[in-house]
Amino acid sequence: MRFLYARCSTKQQNEDRQLEAARKLGIPESQVFLDKASGKNADRPALKDMLSRLREGDEVYVTELSRLGRNTRDLLDLMETFKNKKIGIHSLSEDIDTSTPSGELVFSIFAAVATFQRQIILEAAEEGREAARKQGKPLGRPKVDADKLDYAMHLFSDDSSKSIKQICELTGLSRSTIYREAEKRSISRASVPDFNEGDGQ
Repeated sequence: MRFLYARCSTKQQNEDRQLEAARKLGIPESQVFLDKASGKNADRPALKDMLSRLREGDEVYVTELSRLGRNTRDLLDLMETFKNKKIGIHSLSEDIDTSTPSGELVFSIFAAVATFQRQIILEAAEEGREAARKQGKPLGRPKVDADKLDYAMHLFSDDSSKSIKQICELTGLSRSTIYREAEKRSISRASVPDFNEGDGQ
């Protein structure tokens, strides 16, 4: 099944161009998802709705990759989610089709960059703890890195299909820390099928 995701800001009205692309592709209106929000707006209900409907083998079309992500980290995480779910991505402007060998290479590059980015965050946190130990500073309950918390909350609530266990592994945070921070920010999990839970935790 084919879907098209479109996003337009109130300042940059390019909705018609994106919806016209859906018509040219023969994608029915019921399979077109439009968010009217800036790329920095965390509330993207149409994207969450689309993600909840996607199944293995489906294809998502966008006029350009920037429609998908609010920032680089967002885009990396979302592309990895699509790859894990075996969802094909077609970006019309960049001429990307992940069903082709060159498109698969794009997926691989995104995944590698995402892994590298996470590793940098975790290593920086560990280096900070090690430096504190060497200086004899009492660690107690370590202060959680704000970037790691933000990243964990993104994975917890937004466009990722990561399980709680995977979020803990990716960020180095405990379940209690993640749930406590989510409660503090009044964040609830999106109703997205979790293809990666597997372990029942």
